[in-house]
Amino acid sequence: MKRAFMSELAIVRTLVPSIAGVGLFIFVVLTLANASDGDSGMSAGACAVSAMSPIMVMSSLAGFDNQNGWERYRATLPLSRKDIICARYLSIIVFSAVMACAAVLLNIIALPILNNTGIPSTGQTIFEIAIASVASMLISLMIVFLAQPLFFRFGHMEALRLSAGLFALLGCLVMAALSSSNPISNWLMSIAGANPDSAVLGCLCAGIAVLALVLCALSCAISIKVYRARDL
Repeated sequence: MKRAFMSELAIVRTLVPSIAGVGLFIFVVLTLANASDGDSGMSAGACAVSAMSPIMVMSSLAGFDNQNGWERYRATLPLSRKDIICARYLSIIVFSAVMACAAVLLNIIALPILNNTGIPSTGQTIFEIAIASVASMLISLMIVFLAQPLFFRFGHMEALRLSAGLFALLGCLVMAALSSSNPISNWLMSIAGANPDSAVLGCLCAGIAVLALVLCALSCAISIKVYRARDL
């Protein structure tokens, strides 16, 4: 498992400059554009970076496998297919967590600079930004966990087409779930409130984390089964 994970990290290191550059650009643009909207605006850049990172690293790793023939070569190495799959999932999670932490850190640095907009640099503000970023990362990871078995089953190009349809379907479901006519959405909004308590936010984020962990375990198990059945 360790050798498989280290090989994944070696690939991820080659992708860091491009993904980090795109993330920094998105962070700067969204933060400056929404800074005047208060706390929610200040978290826009960090949330966007946290949400995009899992999807970008998943597709980038799959593209690397396809472009360099690494998927077929890796199957000849003395690594079990279970270790290969688990290492891929772990590398996506680790990279996403690092990017989310970096986005929150950038937000903390940006807060004093934007004090002239009336946004106080308080612990509560930082906590809310951190929770929003973590929640965005976890939701994006759940989407990745749903799509990842497609890449192990169909390969990069076919999985991209299928995952695009999957993402569109999930987007429609999310919009329907967040609709004001949805009683579950109204119930969640009533819990969070306009000025949510830190404990409530923490519990909601913990619930999302548990759901993401369960989905990760299911997705990983499916990917292992699919990958073992493939003739590489």
